[in-house]
Amino acid sequence: MSSDGADKTDQAIDWHLRQNDMDDAAWRRFVDWLDADPANAAAYDAVALDLGLIADHPELFPVDAAESVPPAERRRARSWLRWGVGGVTLALAASLSLVVLPSLPNTGAEPYVVATKPGEKRAIALADGTRIDLNGATRIELDRSNPRIATLAAGEATFHVRHDEDTPFLLRSGRLSVQDVGTVFNAEREGYRLDVQVAEGAVMFQPRKDKVLLQAGAAVTARDDTGHVAVSRVDPSRVGGWRTGDIVFTGEPLSRVVSVLRRLDGVEVAIEPVLSQRPFTGMVHLTGVAAQDVPHIAALIEADSNHDGKRWVISPR
Repeated sequence: MSSDGADKTDQAIDWHLRQNDMDDAAWRRFVDWLDADPANAAAYDAVALDLGLIADHPELFPVDAAESVPPAERRRARSWLRWGVGGVTLALAASLSLVVLPSLPNTGAEPYVVATKPGEKRAIALADGTRIDLNGATRIELDRSNPRIATLAAGEATFHVRHDEDTPFLLRSGRLSVQDVGTVFNAEREGYRLDVQVAEGAVMFQPRKDKVLLQAGAAVTARDDTGHVAVSRVDPSRVGGWRTGDIVFTGEPLSRVVSVLRRLDGVEVAIEPVLSQRPFTGMVHLTGVAAQDVPHIAALIEADSNHDGKRWVISPR
């Protein structure tokens, strides 16, 4: 490997190690770095594939914990990964005898799943420069051979898409789909319901069927079971508010508010049936701590809350 190639690989590894705590400015620098030289993107793709294999075997290297690794260990990790890019380290090759090596040509789809537990948040970077922020209790299906397609099976995520006019990013969810037109958008799947809200740019809802263009500040609620589709307006600055805990509800049943609590706080919350369909409108700030959030929600709707040792229960006063 040439010195320049080694430098690009080292840079690609550094971007991977930093991905969990990069702010928006850092992500813009990352995308600029990808655009600056095709060799940068190639190096990142190679590292992404190696890290994908390693992620499937956390006993070899805990990728998600990279930021908590001491600096000396991270330097050793960079050296270890650099040696493996374009092939696989000896230890990895010995343990993955049935896995296609990164140096072999891609022969088809390489699907994998990224999932979070209730109360867990996670940020992931795709090889094309797209970033996905996952809320708790979320499951996304991706393809290492094609980072321009994702499937939201359940939960909620905010997508910061690196626009490519020739290869638009496509999000599938049930029978519904959303195509990027250069954007930041939030998608939430709960049962048969899909909600999409656009913060920046635009998306095309059902690009192969209805072709509904949603620009910044637009939202759509659609259902697989009934075919119902409703377009509405939202505050673009509030899209993906679950990342900061500031969440806006507009005429939503309280059962949906409780679903948001479960996802963010990671606890079981039940609501009495007499309250579950009562509509709620307003913005709430959730801390991620159930002992604060559940009583707060209950107080807003003039209800009582208690913990029975296993779960929180919201009931009428």
